[in-house]
Amino acid sequence: MALAMYTGNELVTLFSADVREKGMEIFNRIPGTLLKFLDEKKIVKKILFKDDILAVGKIMGTEKQKDLNNFKKSLRDSIKSRFKQSNVTEIQPEDFSEDITTHYREQSKTWAKPGEKLSTIVRYTKEYQVRNLQNWTKVNAYVYIHIIEECENNWYGNNNYKFGYDLTIELTGMSIDTAKALKFSQLVAQGTVSDSIRAIEAQTTLTWSDL
Repeated sequence: MALAMYTGNELVTLFSADVREKGMEIFNRIPGTLLKFLDEKKIVKKILFKDDILAVGKIMGTEKQKDLNNFKKSLRDSIKSRFKQSNVTEIQPEDFSEDITTHYREQSKTWAKPGEKLSTIVRYTKEYQVRNLQNWTKVNAYVYIHIIEECENNWYGNNNYKFGYDLTIELTGMSIDTAKALKFSQLVAQGTVSDSIRAIEAQTTLTWSDL
């Protein structure tokens, strides 16, 4: 836990608005102790991978109407598999497949013609906040994806669409323990800043290894 890498503003935004003012005061007075109490963990991950999505037996739209629902579902499954391999648990694949598809739909208005390839680059940053039974997480994600859309040119059958992509996702942020976060919120709601600090210090011992 490197205290210099954090500010109270980053931490308190994980909490509801009614907790933030007192939370900031507590952080300013006992930053290291509070981070240890909340079991805070820093998140820095970079994931790079490529994959192909072949739309066999799926309706991917027509020349007049670009329907990317099956593209989004296939992309989600592809990202889910890669996240599992890379041990990415802070955010759900659905969040990325939804946002990537939205950006892709805005940038790519037409379909590739038979025998043609279309290239589209989607790049964006977004903040994600996730609460589950284990952790409250806040991450900033940088996403870069290069999508190649290809249409087959089969004179004897349907011209299926295939999508390939190179994807980079960079995650930076933090997570805190859910039970500790709920306890902290309760302390802040029921007592003064000084009361909360005494309760936190009674349960948490800060050592040199924590600094």
